[in-house]
Amino acid sequence: MSISHQLCFNHLTIFSPRHCPSKVVDALERLKPKVTVLKPTTSHTDPIVQISYTPEASVFTIRTIISAIASAGSPSFGVSVYHPPTLEERARHMQLRERWNLLYRLAFSFIVAIPTFIIGIVYMTLVSHQDPTRMYLMTPVWAGGVSRAEWALFIMSTPVMFYSAGTFHRRSIKEIRALWRKASKTPVWKRFVRFGSMNLLVSIRRSVDCHFRLT
Repeated sequence: MSISHQLCFNHLTIFSPRHCPSKVVDALERLKPKVTVLKPTTSHTDPIVQISYTPEASVFTIRTIISAIASAGSPSFGVSVYHPPTLEERARHMQLRERWNLLYRLAFSFIVAIPTFIIGIVYMTLVSHQDPTRMYLMTPVWAGGVSRAEWALFIMSTPVMFYSAGTFHRRSIKEIRALWRKASKTPVWKRFVRFGSMNLLVSIRRSVDCHFRLT
């Protein structure tokens, strides 16, 4: 009975990794006809080779093949049986990546909120009108009567609008497209009364806030 395995190798030497695939192929060639290569490795960026072999108890096993591949390098390769990630592992990885993505955006928003609070709250409302820094920030610049403080708030809020809240904008657009696409089975009247989500709520809230700053 033939058994199929996927082997994953890594090269731990100081030599160029581009020589790894050829050494692995040569090691497997020496094991023929007991070993059949189903999917060879051609690049060090894809270090997985799929083989099929007929085991012989205590004579020819997967350990024999691993040992032959590992000894092909100098020093030896690191070789292991590759197990594809399960659906649960993939879902856990996606959740972890999404969690870190939101954490980065939250940290960026928190960092931007510090100078925003200082300029928009402290200097524009709490500091005396005779304070030199407030007078400098409230002086109109560029076009119209827009002060430096308002320009600074607008510049700081723009990356928050498109980066920190970008995920919510993209998701809300996808939800609206899915609801109003031609193949949608949702009745038209339900599309007006039963739509929306937290993504759309956050997106609209940020869009209104940005429009308020522009006006």
